[in-house]
Amino acid sequence: MLIIKLVSKSGKKKKVDIMEFPERISGKITKAIAAELKDLSEEKLAEIDYGIAAFIANSYKMVFIFILAMLLNIFQYFLIAFVSFGALRTFASGVHAKREWTCLPVSTSLFLGITYLGITLDLNIYIINFVFILCFAAILRYAPADTEERPLVSRKLRKKLKIMSCITVLVLYAIALYYLDTSASSIITFAVLVESVLILPVTYRLAGSMYGAGMKISNNGEV
Repeated sequence: MLIIKLVSKSGKKKKVDIMEFPERISGKITKAIAAELKDLSEEKLAEIDYGIAAFIANSYKMVFIFILAMLLNIFQYFLIAFVSFGALRTFASGVHAKREWTCLPVSTSLFLGITYLGITLDLNIYIINFVFILCFAAILRYAPADTEERPLVSRKLRKKLKIMSCITVLVLYAIALYYLDTSASSIITFAVLVESVLILPVTYRLAGSMYGAGMKISNNGEV
């Protein structure tokens, strides 16, 4: 986990965890929203906080990758990968790089990999059907997959995100079939496959992360 040491006015060194920055900002914004809209439930506030933190954490990386895709002249294909992957990841979440300095190259490799695989490989309907069946099973079993930094403690929120994840997979499957025999269909399929792999417990173990942080907190009665 990336940590920066700062010197305060008193001369004492403070440790600032870069990975906690999105959570701190989203927490402040969510508190401000809660103060203005007092009728919002805890579950809704948790959704807002989670969404804001995810947006802040990913915004600067996306700017870099968008520019790179334009320079490589693959922007329209990249956009399909970005929307497909992002739509599912919004609800299903998944493992994150534990160090901030590895996050950008990993994200870049994932998006460019999805895009170039989709452009290069023309997937037929049998492969697409097989991939989506496996992915739907993974999403149904393991989504949403949170992180230690942003645990999903609320059971109601977890259930809602699981339902939205399943719906998103079905919508993307329908779009992939509609654009069958095109690069768009293959890109969507690879995007769903990659995101489905990122929510598996084995992927968390390989990345050195803890799977199901929110469920463990909830089961321990710390909600």
